[in-house]
Amino acid sequence: MTLDALRRMLKPPCPVLDVHVHPLRCFGPYQVLSHSEDARSLIEVAKRSGIEKMCLFSLHPDCPREPSPAQCREANDYVLAMRDAAPDILLPFCYVNPTFPDEAVAEIDRCVAKEHMCGIKLWVALRATDNHLDPILECSVTLEVPVLQHAWIKTTGNLPGESFPADVADLARRHPRAKIIMAHLNGIGLRGIEDVADCPNVTVDTSGGDPESGMVEAAVAALGPKRVVYGSDAPIRHFGVQLGKTLGTDLPDAVKRNVLWNNAARLLPTWAGVKPLEGDAA
Repeated sequence: MTLDALRRMLKPPCPVLDVHVHPLRCFGPYQVLSHSEDARSLIEVAKRSGIEKMCLFSLHPDCPREPSPAQCREANDYVLAMRDAAPDILLPFCYVNPTFPDEAVAEIDRCVAKEHMCGIKLWVALRATDNHLDPILECSVTLEVPVLQHAWIKTTGNLPGESFPADVADLARRHPRAKIIMAHLNGIGLRGIEDVADCPNVTVDTSGGDPESGMVEAAVAALGPKRVVYGSDAPIRHFGVQLGKTLGTDLPDAVKRNVLWNNAARLLPTWAGVKPLEGDAA
C-alpha cells in the first residue's frame, strides 16, 4: 500500500471545519517568514487530514497571558493578512483582552463589524465570571458571532485568569443569547461537561490533550448532537490525531457530520459562507 492510499483511507467521510487553530508563528518551534508562508504551511498540513476550513486566531507571537490592546491589534492584523492569503479556507476570530473592555469593543468593531472576522477569542487574561467580559458578549450578540472561551480544570491549579467550565456556565447564564464555544473537551473532562449541560448556548470543542476513549461520546450524550464541535488546537496538537477523537467513536455518521462540520456552520455568521451539510442529526 502506498502512503497516498493510506492517507485516503484515514481521511474523514465528510469535509471538516476546525474551530480552534492558531498561526504557526505563535509557537517557537515553527519558524515562518511571512503571513503567506504561515497560511500556506498550515493549510498544507490541514488538507492532508481532510480539514477544509479553519477558524483561526493568533495569541500574538509572544503569547502574553495579559496582552495589551496593541498586542491584540497586532495579532488580529496578522490573521487578517493570513485570511487575505486564503479567504476560502481561513476564518479569523478577533482576539481581545477583557481587562480593557473599551479597547476590546473598539477592536471588535474594527475586526468583526468592518473586516468581517467570524468570531471572538478569549484566553486567560480574566476569568469568565468577571463583568469586564459583559460588553464583549453584548457585542457578540449584536454582531451574531460566536465567542470561543478557553477553559480547563488543572490538577496543578489554574492560572489566575484562567476560566473553569463553571465560570463559562456563569457567563452563558448572564448572556443567554450569546453563542459560546467552550474550548478543550479533554481539558475540562466529565465534570466540565456537566457544568455546562444546562446552558443551551454553550457548545464544547473537542480540543485539549490526547484522545481519550469515550470522551466525545460522553459529551454528545450529555449535551446532545448539536453542541459538540471539532477543534484541534493546531499546531499545538496535530489535526489528524485530534480528528481521531471523533472518527474513532461509534457515533452515527450523521452525528459525526454534526461534530465535524454542521454544528460549527450553524454558529458562524452568514458572511463566513459556511452552510450545513445534508443529513443533519436531530
